[in-house]
Amino acid sequence: MYDVVAKGGVVFCIIITCSLLAMTVAIQRWWFYRLVEREDSKYMPGLGQAVAAGNTRPFGDSDGPLARLWAVMQAVCTKESGEMSAAAEVVLDKESLRLEKYLYILATIATIAPLLGLLGTVLGMIKTFHVAAMSGAGNPQLLAEGIAEALYNTAAGLFVTVFCIICHNYYRNWSARRLCMLETRAKEFSSLLIKGGNNSGH
Repeated sequence: MYDVVAKGGVVFCIIITCSLLAMTVAIQRWWFYRLVEREDSKYMPGLGQAVAAGNTRPFGDSDGPLARLWAVMQAVCTKESGEMSAAAEVVLDKESLRLEKYLYILATIATIAPLLGLLGTVLGMIKTFHVAAMSGAGNPQLLAEGIAEALYNTAAGLFVTVFCIICHNYYRNWSARRLCMLETRAKEFSSLLIKGGNNSGH
């Protein structure tokens, strides 16, 4: 591996650094989305029964998007329904930002990685032509080093680009679906809170 990095040159090292950053973001987002999914599957099935039983904290100590949405809507449930909807919209806007957090990094790397690969390729070919001009074709090892640098950068740039595009598109799609789910949950919460308020008023 060290030999490959050494042959790839400075630009190749930059591409590798970008790939490590992209993988870090991808893993972090995967873990975050996994926690969000777990919150939904853990609390939503029994939410109606918990509210009907008078549980004012059906999400316990959870700090996920559903818990935050519930807390805000519960705080204004005694006011007009329009205020509850407005409060839900504010929470949904904030959750949308949380869901798409760091995705711009994947998009940026997907954009610059092929350009870095092209730059490394050009530098590798310049090195090759320089060696050819200085020593002619009599030193194939030096020529091969320049060609290897060019090809390593091309391959690395394309690989990182493909990886980032796949992750970015997958997570953007996941975020959009999860935001739609939160909007649906907001309507369910509104119904439960209004129903609970009416029951407590009788």
